Amino acid sequence: MSTSDFYAGLTTLQLPPDRDEYDLGHGLTLRRTYAHLMSSYTMAFNPPEAPGKHHPAPWKATTRHDAFDVYTELVIHSSYKPPGDLARYDVARTITSVLRLCCDPTIRFLVQSSHSFSEIAAIPDRETRLTPIESTPQYIQLALAQPKPLIGLLGWVREYWPNAVSLMASHADFRLAMEAFELSTFVPHHALTLVSLWGALEALFSPSTSELRFRVSVLIASYVHPPGEERLALQREIFELYDKRSAAAHGKPKHNDNHLVQTFNILQRVLVRMIEDNEVPSKAALNNMLLGAS
Repeated sequence: MSTSDFYAGLTTLQLPPDRDEYDLGHGLTLRRTYAHLMSSYTMAFNPPEAPGKHHPAPWKATTRHDAFDVYTELVIHSSYKPPGDLARYDVARTITSVLRLCCDPTIRFLVQSSHSFSEIAAIPDRETRLTPIESTPQYIQLALAQPKPLIGLLGWVREYWPNAVSLMASHADFRLAMEAFELSTFVPHHALTLVSLWGALEALFSPSTSELRFRVSVLIASYVHPPGEERLALQREIFELYDKRSAAAHGKPKHNDNHLVQTFNILQRVLVRMIEDNEVPSKAALNNMLLGAS
């Protein structure tokens, strides 16, 4: 077990003005802070005089510059022991994905730090470590359809993040789906994004490689809704979206941004249900849902 705390700097997420920190339980805390990551590329035009030496001047800055603000740090205290083979880094990534699922899809795990961001500026460089994590552009901009007050959403995160971490440690298909959701907005090619998202859904809902389009659409709809018009409407939506996935997978994409957003929404609903239930349904359980059996 590590003897030091783990710090993850999060973008976008800002605690309410009357809260300087929010206890997530089990030795994890969200804490107000501030840091600004400035990212730019610099080019040198002469080789170093010897291995390990700096490239000599002149240097030129490139025209591309990225910048992000950290408003909240996730603190994973040294007393917390992750389940299975997960490291605290994996836990920080998982909680970031959970925050994206229910609070704001633009939240990112920007920087990993050896110290609190509120203290690190005063600590000698040789004693600190700052590692950029999700510092590349996001190519898909998403937003929750019906935003809710942050404190209520953080209450959901506090209640259910241990379930998400546990499923990440114990269920390979859930882990694939969460990682597909986590990484997809950072992929510049939308066809690849669509294929990866549907690949994750197939892993969760396809018992075989035959009749994928029908079985996946019916099983997802049955999982999300009880029998009725909403289930039927979702099944039809997924059935049509699957054509876009197939076209993208075979190099003839026919999708647009709307189809991507629809797919994200479906995966988001599926992952939230699994996290709340603390369970990935078996193929037998899915067939029972489909047939209306208990």
